[in-house]
Amino acid sequence: MKRFVDNGLSSLELLKPEIWVCCPKCDHLAKIKETTLESIQKIEVVCTYCSYRKNLENYRSTSYDFVNYYFNLNSNIEEWAGACNITIDKKCLSCKEGKYKFEKDFARKSAIPRFINVECNFCLKIQTFDQAQFEISKLMANKVGADPYYHFPLYLASPVRQGLICAFNPQHIQILKDYIQADLRERKYPNYNKSYFSRLPAWIKSARNRKEILKALLRLEQMTTTIQP
Repeated sequence: MKRFVDNGLSSLELLKPEIWVCCPKCDHLAKIKETTLESIQKIEVVCTYCSYRKNLENYRSTSYDFVNYYFNLNSNIEEWAGACNITIDKKCLSCKEGKYKFEKDFARKSAIPRFINVECNFCLKIQTFDQAQFEISKLMANKVGADPYYHFPLYLASPVRQGLICAFNPQHIQILKDYIQADLRERKYPNYNKSYFSRLPAWIKSARNRKEILKALLRLEQMTTTIQP
């Protein structure tokens, strides 16, 4: 019987020592690495095939979860053009009993309408709200298949019927493989919700899909063997 013990490994720990992503220039393998030269830390994406190289230090954002996460709102929302979450939660001043509640995600900031009509959940009165009354948050949802810091597409990704199996690097593939193959899965970590494995979708954890997922991981392993050191 194969046994796997979860010691509280976090998704961010899997990003070491490097992240394998698709080069935005040629679509071949590029690697995101942290290097230290004369006490100066440098984060770069470097393509292994073409001459693409980019410093990423100024592009880094905080990730909270592997599958769904929100950006840290340190920068001005006015400078953001990507996906946004709109929330309206206002008390109805007419009936004083209900609220105007609205929430929706938009793929880009430019898609947000200038005005939104919302119905009171008690008296059903409709009120128009403009953008000055919206609560706007930067959002990057359901980013499976992309690295959680810079959003480059992951190089090690293989589709299956239920979704996408992907890995940050070869070490990640081996960790996933050990977890999927295990007949007995245990955890020795008090706060299980912080563990990478607690965040995996149920279909990945299901023994019913074990064979198909292992085949996908084997395909990813074969991809790594074709890469020249």
